[in-house]
Amino acid sequence: MKRRTFLKGSLALGTGSIMLQGCDSLKTNKDSASQDDTQTKSVTKPKVKLPKSANTKLNVALIGAGGTIIRAAYSTCLKENMICMADVDDERGAMGFEKFPKAKKYRDFREMLDKHYKELDAVIISTPDHTHFPATYATMERGIAVQTQKPLTHNIWQARTLQKAAHKFKVQTVMGNQGHTYEGIRLIREWYESGLVGEVREVHAWTNRTTINNSNAKRTPEFKAIPGTLDWDLWIGPTTVRNFSPEICPSKWRWWWDFGLGGLGDIGCHTLDIPKYAMSLDYPSVVYTKNDLHFDNNLTDNHGAKVVPKADAATYVFEFPARGTKPPVTVFWYEGGNLPRLPESVKKLPKIQAGGCLLVGDKNTIVSPGMRPSSPRLLNDWMELRKQLPPKTIPRSLGDPIKELFAAVRGDIDRCGSNFDYAVPLTEVVILGTIANRTGKRVEYNPQSMTFKDSSMNEFIKEPVRRGWEYGEDLLSI
Repeated sequence: MKRRTFLKGSLALGTGSIMLQGCDSLKTNKDSASQDDTQTKSVTKPKVKLPKSANTKLNVALIGAGGTIIRAAYSTCLKENMICMADVDDERGAMGFEKFPKAKKYRDFREMLDKHYKELDAVIISTPDHTHFPATYATMERGIAVQTQKPLTHNIWQARTLQKAAHKFKVQTVMGNQGHTYEGIRLIREWYESGLVGEVREVHAWTNRTTINNSNAKRTPEFKAIPGTLDWDLWIGPTTVRNFSPEICPSKWRWWWDFGLGGLGDIGCHTLDIPKYAMSLDYPSVVYTKNDLHFDNNLTDNHGAKVVPKADAATYVFEFPARGTKPPVTVFWYEGGNLPRLPESVKKLPKIQAGGCLLVGDKNTIVSPGMRPSSPRLLNDWMELRKQLPPKTIPRSLGDPIKELFAAVRGDIDRCGSNFDYAVPLTEVVILGTIANRTGKRVEYNPQSMTFKDSSMNEFIKEPVRRGWEYGEDLLSI
């Protein structure tokens, strides 16, 4: 048996019995429609059972070889075979190139996948938001497992298409919201499900990041000559061609709507994962902004200055309907200096102004400081209650999302926690918030039809794609 067949043959995962959340009524073309041979090379995998083998090294590739996010993956990938990596910027990718000197280097991930797809077991994608989708889909349709950074995609159509693609191509998937693998998020769910905090009707989450995308949309960035180390055309990828600007690339793209989704897109898949997972929240019935909703907690930042709302500070309101016997939940998201009213004991927690989450119950409140659930606690009687917490009933993670992915490929676990069936609805909720910010309107979204009550918002479902960067068009039409 060939190595690739041995390692990857059984990623079917029984998909015939898996229901895609919100995908039962998708409008699609034939799933089996062939792709343009000049664009893709699809690989069919035999459905054989994958043996468990903790000692088997996997063949791995990186799309996006440098930057802060991907550096965290280096230590995990060092234990595997790094076959190749692609980065459009020689300077940004230099750290990865130096860390794995034997790996073959490319600028265009499409070329890399065409040459190496037969030997690859997993690909780690850490690019700007606007290229998450083409890189992820191109990987998946070649039958390769994938980890993609958060937010999973730049628009709703891309997210739903990747969810469907995961089942069609039968590959292991995971989004890089690291907090979903933490002990803390499991503790929070166990506390909630045990009734320790009672019924939760309000959640307050916040970040000190700011979405300045609307302000940036009103101005033209400064243009400069393209650096010699950068392939600007490849960096632009599927979006409209424009002049190079250091105000966008390499590190400020998140604050321009064509490339990123602002502060909510950056941190929402971390912090809003807490109430979604703990309370099994699905899609909100309405989302809107209420930017004057802010409380002065008399906090100071890391430099000792008083925390005040910035010019683009925002407060988002997500209204979730009742779930069975559980009451409706309103989730408030504050950013850019806007904050909820914080209890006095919470104000004393280190760097609490930077981010956190409160699940407010009628018996107690769960407090999770920081953007991820690393150290949750209960607001009232914590020192006493911590001695007799509910039993740990939820399986624990094997490690970060990349470790989970590698374990899933080997067959040590069935699938990752933030697999695309889970990550797609979470990503869509975050995107709905950005649409409320962009339009200033109430956003009422039907996840079954993928349409908005206000049809003027339907333009945000799927953006135009530059010729040569089309993926998945046959899988999900709108």
